[in-house]
Order: sequence, then structure tokens, then C-alpha cells
Amino acid sequence: MLCYRQIRLQDINLDNRRYSLRPFRQGPEQTLLQSISTFGILHPPLVLEQQDHTFIVLSGKRRIEAYLQIYNAQENQQKKDKKYITALTLTVKETANEETEQEQQHLFKVLLQHQLLGGPLTPIEQAIFFQKAAAVLEKQNLLSFLPPLGLKPKPHILGELISLLDLNLSVQQGIHEGRISQRSGKKLARFSTGDQEKLADIIYEYQLGGSKQHKLLERCFQLTKREQISVKELLDSWCDKIKEKNLNGPQKTASLLRWLDQQYQPRLTKAEKEFKKFSAQLQLPVGVRLEHSLSFEEEQVTLHIDFSRKEELTKIWPKLKALLKQYYSGLEDNRP
Repeated sequence: MLCYRQIRLQDINLDNRRYSLRPFRQGPEQTLLQSISTFGILHPPLVLEQQDHTFIVLSGKRRIEAYLQIYNAQENQQKKDKKYITALTLTVKETANEETEQEQQHLFKVLLQHQLLGGPLTPIEQAIFFQKAAAVLEKQNLLSFLPPLGLKPKPHILGELISLLDLNLSVQQGIHEGRISQRSGKKLARFSTGDQEKLADIIYEYQLGGSKQHKLLERCFQLTKREQISVKELLDSWCDKIKEKNLNGPQKTASLLRWLDQQYQPRLTKAEKEFKKFSAQLQLPVGVRLEHSLSFEEEQVTLHIDFSRKEELTKIWPKLKALLKQYYSGLEDNRP
């Protein structure tokens, strides 16, 4: 049964986190405190009534904490056992039978909808929701909760979400706060817990976005596996290289990613360096550029010349045509 009721604050067990989706303990934000102080609780919390008529918070715990924090100064004027709060109250049976399974399904459905009224869940909150639901529901029943989250009801999606909770806590916090993408979280799962924490520190320190996170993780994974070293050992080599340089954050980011590329593809890095030197020696004028073949797989180079108008090309074409004809005729003569 689901209904709105006035319940005593002292009957609410705030220490029970059985259904909490919050991955990290944190108090109410200042904006929430200001809102409740001005308007009261506009969106009542969702609670579960126990057999002893006490209550477990399903959703909205921070609203209750904010309410208590605001009115704590009035404790002498109004005793806690006389304080009431409006809550959406859910009552379910706790007998071990098929009906309990259905009621648990209903409980988690109501919990999810109530949470979504306050905004979208982070990937970590989604993972916690499914981890808790999986403890009491069949896997097939869990899939029905994915579409309300904008996800396809596929078992592998469910598995990927729950696996986020196996990551280092620092990484989980980054995903929860949006500083690490869910895609990066999946890639971080390939590393040891210690390496995950080190990489998370790098992402936070240099404020790397999605594409740079991807490049960092890919290069570090490839290099640590190839050299059989830890991420710390790998990145310590780079730190030694730049410690005498006075680089700012963006410069350090560029230096790190460039260095990782150099370590991963030393031949390609050398070829690029030689090509840049060769191109500089030609002293190409503005509007003329030289390009190499893909990954320097061939010796061929291509010269591009820009003309702002067709008339300019027409004017120079006779001389250019004569030079090209002479060049290609020489190539024909030198062929065996």
C-alpha cells in the first residue's frame, strides 16, 4: 500500500542504508537547505514502514536531514518526539512467498520512479540500484528497470553497470561526479586497483575530458602490458623528464600524451620528427603544404598548392605544367 502520512521524525531510522543509492555519505547541499527553509519539503520523502511501525528511508534522506538541520535550533521549543513530517509511505509484506517477490518488484519500481523525480541517476547510483534489487529479484525482472533509465533491456548492460562497483573507490567517485566518463570506467577495469587510483589522480589533476581520458588509458594499458610495469613506474619516467621544466596544466597534459605516443610508437615518432625537419628546410610559402603517407607506410609525399581563384591557377599553369612534365618525363626515363 502506498499513501501520504504524517509520521514522527523519531520513528525514521536514518542509519539504515538498505535501500540508499548514495555511494558516498554527504550532507544536504546549501541550495536544498535554503529551499526547505523557505518553502518546506515540497517533494515528500519515500519511506518503508516496518512491522514495528518504524520507517526506513527509500528515497529523500537528505531532505529529512536538511529538515532536521534547519529546525534543530528549535529542539528546546519543540521536542523531537513531537515533530512530524509528511512522507510517502509504502507498506509491503515480508513473508517468503511469490507475493513477496511481486511486492519487492513494486517496491523497487516505486523507489526508482521517486528517485527519477529528483533528476537522473548517475551511473554509480544506477549500479547500486541494480545491485540491491538483484539481492531480492530474479535477473529477468531486473531488465524491466533499464528502459526508465533510457537503457535497452539487455543483460550485458545490466552486467556492465553492476561491474562499476568493482572499481577503485576514487574511480567510482569520479564517475559519480561526472569527472570520469562511464566509458573510461569500463577501460579502467582492465587495470589493478592501484593503477586505477593513479590514473584517476592524473585525470583529476589535469582535468582530462573524454577523448583525452581515452587516449591516456589506451596508451597506459598498452605500455604497461608491453613493459610489464605498473602505471606509477611508467608515469614516473615522464615526471623525471619534465621536473626541470616550468609547465602549466595544459602544457603538462600535452607533454604527457605526446610522451606516451612516443613510447608506444617510437618509429613513427622518429619519422614524424624527420618529416617536420624536412618540411621546414623547404621553406614552403603560405598556401603550400606538404603531406606524408598514412603512418609513413610509403615514401611518397604530396604537395598541395592553394589558389584563391581559378584565374590565378590559369596564369601560372604553363610554367607549372612544364616543370611537372619535365619531372614525370625524367621518372619515365629512369624506369628499368
